Amino acid sequence: MATPQIYWLKESTVVQEYSVVGIIDGSGSMVEAWNDLCKAWNYFITGFKSVYCIQFDDSAILQESPQLTSQKGEGTSIELGFRELMKLIKSGNLLQNILIIFVTDGIGEKDGINQYFQELNKEFEQLHSQGYQFKFHTLAFGEDFSHTVAAELKMIIHNAGILSSQIDLISNTKVDFTKVLQDIKDEVFYQMIRVDPQCQLTTFTNPVHRVTPNQVVYTTSSSIRVGGKQINLDKEGVSLEALDRFIRQIMSKLMEYNSVGKNVKQEAIQALQVIEKLKSRVVVKEDDEEVQKFIDQNIQKIEEFASGNLNLKEFEPVKAAQFMHDVQDLIIRDKKKMQRIKRKSAVHAQLTMHPQQPKQQVKDYYKELALKRLEQYEKQLSNQELFEDLKEFAKQNKVKTLDQIVYLTKTHDFQLKNIKEFIQNDEDTAIDMIDLFLISLD
Repeated sequence: MATPQIYWLKESTVVQEYSVVGIIDGSGSMVEAWNDLCKAWNYFITGFKSVYCIQFDDSAILQESPQLTSQKGEGTSIELGFRELMKLIKSGNLLQNILIIFVTDGIGEKDGINQYFQELNKEFEQLHSQGYQFKFHTLAFGEDFSHTVAAELKMIIHNAGILSSQIDLISNTKVDFTKVLQDIKDEVFYQMIRVDPQCQLTTFTNPVHRVTPNQVVYTTSSSIRVGGKQINLDKEGVSLEALDRFIRQIMSKLMEYNSVGKNVKQEAIQALQVIEKLKSRVVVKEDDEEVQKFIDQNIQKIEEFASGNLNLKEFEPVKAAQFMHDVQDLIIRDKKKMQRIKRKSAVHAQLTMHPQQPKQQVKDYYKELALKRLEQYEKQLSNQELFEDLKEFAKQNKVKTLDQIVYLTKTHDFQLKNIKEFIQNDEDTAIDMIDLFLISLD
């Protein structure tokens, strides 16, 4: 085997503006989730300049307003929703970078969408060649959706090389719609970069010239040109962070392919062989323990695919979505979680801690930082009362992510007056303080 090389395209020009399109299932069976979906969606789209909403039941309509209010309430015809999407794209009203969010509780296997795949694939191939960049997310509610159809749609629409979730299962409508949409909102679009010669984004996908930044490319060449700049890969070496990202790209594609019924045993075996060669060239540092843990977890998942015994297409939808959720937690880690890991590592390095009580000292340190942030707040609050509210809130709602807490205190009628007032008056300070305080609860 030729020497495998990987290179992390960190050069990133962020695209500030993009269009958001919701393809929302308004069929009668969505009634249970409708109010929570409306609240989460209407909060999510605030701040976007180019937002559209297509609602479908047994017909589909591009709403005059992107806000979700009334529900159509009849049957389910997903094909019509995506045909309406194509009409919208071809109208020329959208920007080149488009975020598509598909929400449904039942992707019917007989509603015509499968027969539409070939036509849809040709249309999106053409759009990709014209420079359009798409991100596609499915939010599935209930137990009657088809994870295989969701995977097909992502493979057709989503540009190759952009890492994102395949499908998100909505169990708790009050919390999950919020969390998933906020995670999506944190993502960004980048300008594509040309790579010569063509490189792959996994060990088994087709080579490409145009690549999304913040991805890792794979090649057996010792030198590549990235955006006009020549890179000597032998001199660059292999970093643990680049290997981690590359493994996550592999996992993402294995999961997509397997979801539509493809046997990925050989692809997984080939990937593991390359990963072993790359691992042998990595110099691991002391503070790489967390990243190494993520790598080991993902390799275990790839080994499951390599066994040939895993077929996600045969899984029940909910079981498949739960498996994907666990994998996606490894593939697409929350940015704030990684920031917190890095911040915690830095604090560990700075503090001289007694061997018997390091964890408590770290917690106390973060609580002290949180209190300092709180001092920036103009009004007089009882610090202890505020923190007790936060503890109780996290416990009762089973949430510990910052986005969930901020959203829920804004939009839901919980008895958390101190936190609500804090966030409404000084959101930046509140977010930083709450983030630090959550670490002290870990």
